[in-house]
Amino acid sequence: MFVLFGFDKEKIKDHGPAIPAVCPHCHNPTHFRLVEVAKWFTLFFIPIFPYEWTYWLKCDICSRGVELDDERFERAQRIARAFRKWRAEQISEERYNELLRKSRLLEYTERRLTRSQKDL
Repeated sequence: MFVLFGFDKEKIKDHGPAIPAVCPHCHNPTHFRLVEVAKWFTLFFIPIFPYEWTYWLKCDICSRGVELDDERFERAQRIARAFRKWRAEQISEERYNELLRKSRLLEYTERRLTRSQKDL
């Protein structure tokens, strides 16, 4: 009997734009996107179940990014939802900026991006 299995098949879920910033790598002003990467166990090349998740804020232009822990991922999800509401004119720009300031993700992202970056 022959069984073919594998690891590390990745599925990427894009939660949309979250943090406005200037990328220290490509120097372009952009909204960093919130991305969730799941690694899957596969059987005969069919994904069966995920076994590892990582969360990233990545530059929309050069794809460099910074990894987030679970707590910062939850905060970034709230900011991504607020961004969508602001774009749909459901909340004001002042409210969006207030939520962004309270999340403290902008400072964290800028600090981390200047030290360690990874292509996604």
